[in-house]
Amino acid sequence: MLARLVSLAFAGIASLALGPLACGPSFQVIYEGDARFEHCYALDESPQVTMQEKTDCWSQWLQHYTYGQTRDRTDYAAMRSRALQEVHSLPTDEAIMGAAPGGGEGFHRVNEPSPTSAFTSPPKTMNEDDAGHEGPPAMPKVEVEPPTFVATPVAPKEECTGTCRATWQTCKTPCKGPACAACDKTYGLCMKGCFK
Repeated sequence: MLARLVSLAFAGIASLALGPLACGPSFQVIYEGDARFEHCYALDESPQVTMQEKTDCWSQWLQHYTYGQTRDRTDYAAMRSRALQEVHSLPTDEAIMGAAPGGGEGFHRVNEPSPTSAFTSPPKTMNEDDAGHEGPPAMPKVEVEPPTFVATPVAPKEECTGTCRATWQTCKTPCKGPACAACDKTYGLCMKGCFK
């Protein structure tokens, strides 16, 4: 009797200790949501899949797999579902372009200037004179420096080794069996010639 009481007390303490860990989505739920999201994303990229199948996939994901998912995924799925449904109801050129993968508009558009450097503070979006006035603040003018292009260095003997590589690929593509060894030997001799 005492042993049973002790085991029940231990089970109660264990459930209290592990209880907070049980709150939230399980790994299985998150995995299923991730896997289904990737499945719908892959369907979007496949031209063989009909628009209806794509629409159904995103709609089902929104109905059954959003628990534990990040907001960007739920926003993306909602945007894809809406864009694909618009094609069915209003098949205009704009709706079809919006239903193309990557063609839809996102939910959140930011009307601030883009950052110019990761090491500077963000630009001001409101002047001190505008503080306390009604209406939206005027957008500040941000001067953006033109990008600087750095020439990428060229490896020594790049032109020669590139020719050797192209010759090897031309030889290797159609060959089969032992004939391919000759391609490798010719490539080796060509490369040695480049670095003499």
